[in-house]
Amino acid sequence: MSKFSDFAHLGTTSHETGVTSAPPVPPTPPEPVVEEVYVPPTVDEVVETPPTPPEYENPLDDMPVASAPEVPPAATVFSADDLQYKSKYELEQIGRTVGIELDRRLSHHKLVKQLKEHIENTQ
Repeated sequence: MSKFSDFAHLGTTSHETGVTSAPPVPPTPPEPVVEEVYVPPTVDEVVETPPTPPEYENPLDDMPVASAPEVPPAATVFSADDLQYKSKYELEQIGRTVGIELDRRLSHHKLVKQLKEHIENTQ
């Protein structure tokens, strides 16, 4: 008998022994395993309430709040001639108080001109 026929569970051939034999009968498969479904016993559900957090008293609640004294805005008095000596940022701030939004990307001369025209038109 050849080794291959042993591993393949084949019968022997006539050229090996001169007699033909039937292949071996395969073993019967094992019975299927039946798994039982586990059903846990019923237990009354216990609802746990979380503990209440302790009361916290902030000691800063009773302290007075420090705030800066309110200073009324000082009336900025400026003349149209003084505008040429102001920086672009200062011109923009003055323009906001007067009611115009200036674009600092423009030249200083154009900003002064726009601001003077707006002041003359509003008066």
